[in-house]
Amino acid sequence: MAAKRKSRFTVVLAACLSLTLLLAGCSSSPASQPQAAPDGKGSTKPQDMKATIKVWDWDEAFLKYMVPEFNKVYPNIKVEYTVVNGSDYLQKLQSGIASGSDVPDVILGEMAYRGQLFDLGILENLEAAPYNVKRQDLFDYLIPLLTNAKGELVGVDQQIAPGGFAYRRDLAKTYLGTDDPAQLETMLNDWNAFIAKGKEVKEKSGGKVLMMSGLSDAFRILYGQTAKEYIKGKEIDLTSRVKAPLETLFKMRDAGILGKLESNTPALAASYSKGEFLFYPMAPWGPKWSVAANDKEGKGRWGLVKAPGGGATIGGTSIGINKGSKVKDAAWAYINFCYLSKEGTTLSFTKFGFPPGLKSFYVNNDLIEKGTEYDEFFGGQNLMKYFYAKIIPEVKGQPQTKYETTVLSAYNTLYPLFTKDTGIDANAALQKFIAEVKNKAPDVTVK
Repeated sequence: MAAKRKSRFTVVLAACLSLTLLLAGCSSSPASQPQAAPDGKGSTKPQDMKATIKVWDWDEAFLKYMVPEFNKVYPNIKVEYTVVNGSDYLQKLQSGIASGSDVPDVILGEMAYRGQLFDLGILENLEAAPYNVKRQDLFDYLIPLLTNAKGELVGVDQQIAPGGFAYRRDLAKTYLGTDDPAQLETMLNDWNAFIAKGKEVKEKSGGKVLMMSGLSDAFRILYGQTAKEYIKGKEIDLTSRVKAPLETLFKMRDAGILGKLESNTPALAASYSKGEFLFYPMAPWGPKWSVAANDKEGKGRWGLVKAPGGGATIGGTSIGINKGSKVKDAAWAYINFCYLSKEGTTLSFTKFGFPPGLKSFYVNNDLIEKGTEYDEFFGGQNLMKYFYAKIIPEVKGQPQTKYETTVLSAYNTLYPLFTKDTGIDANAALQKFIAEVKNKAPDVTVK
């Protein structure tokens, strides 16, 4: 997902600073208090901590803003950061490990490669001393996404990414008779209802308006909302994992309610303003980077509703500490400030719209009640309140292993074929899926 998937809801910074002292209970660790160093020699005063830490991150805007804020509290911890493209991150990291050269102290794990990263065994267990992160402080669905195969919590969340549907209010009114999220929830309460309404929309519009842009967007939601453990060691029970999502996907394809656009393409970006599709997968980063960026004149044109069948996680990035770091206490001070403390999470949410993974952040928080500038695109709907109340409770976390990356890569290879060759049904698609995973991971058993 890299930087373009980041959502950064901008509110006036002065309001953020005035609220900082008023917000309580938003951190799993006391804000601004450094944790003891892993070797037991850490200082108890932020200003006494002296170190240089290396951070690799793809979001330069975040770094340029948050590092100076971090240094207001920890003036003697120097943050040397390198901007690394998300698609190159894992390869660069693996090359550094293999050569014994430059490797960061703070390591990011984007969802596309997170399982592979965790499998390297290079990340600290953040539940252990001196970090002492508590699982119960985080949203439940995040735990499988932040733990390695040993069950160790090896990261905290940069920002939550629960996914629902953004929808065009104008099209919903015209073809579904309402643009009210509550009424749409009832109308589209399962995928069969979604498909039936999709056929109506296609007929009423003369084929000019479809429900979704293509198989990639549809499968993204279907796969995410059916998350389960299906990989054990070197055995992948792919049939139990993807048969049901594929069957629903192909019902949608065969009903003619999906477009033929591929993900991350200019055509998909342009479609937001054209009014060709009713629904798009949407996480909290999406209002800025998908809607506002691609439909600049679209204020008031959009709405947010949960998807039939429940929520899904769309993207996300873990933040962890390199086991080989010689400055783990300083690395933890950085992570704790930016992603767990009251100060850091308030600044990050206010400036960039990063919603943290801490449950407590969303309780009696004026920032949540106030909403964001991107609510304007959604007819004034309070997006974060809707994500929190309607979507997060239904999201499931997918356990991460290196083979999870393989499975998703296999699907991305195949779905253009499934779009073009309508002679391939769900059963044939499953067999091709199994064969492709075997091809990409010949050392595993796939059924």
